[in-house]
Amino acid sequence: MTTDQTPAAVSADELLKRKKEVRKWIVLRGVLLGLLIAAWWIMFVPESVVTSTMKYVLGVVVGLVATGGYLYQLRAVFQSSDRD
Repeated sequence: MTTDQTPAAVSADELLKRKKEVRKWIVLRGVLLGLLIAAWWIMFVPESVVTSTMKYVLGVVVGLVATGGYLYQLRAVFQSSDRD
């Protein structure tokens, strides 16, 4: 006994609208992840590891790398629909 159901047909406009909505939320999650990691770095990295002024710069860099890494791992979401 299977419960496989065929998905309902979606128009091209509706599919494009859904993809834009998903992309928006993924970018927002990536930015929030980067902010969270940058804040953690700035707040909790000991000053014995880096100087206090470099801590802020490195925190921002780590946040950007985290955001970029997250979005890179989900790059299939941002590819064009020509491959579908």
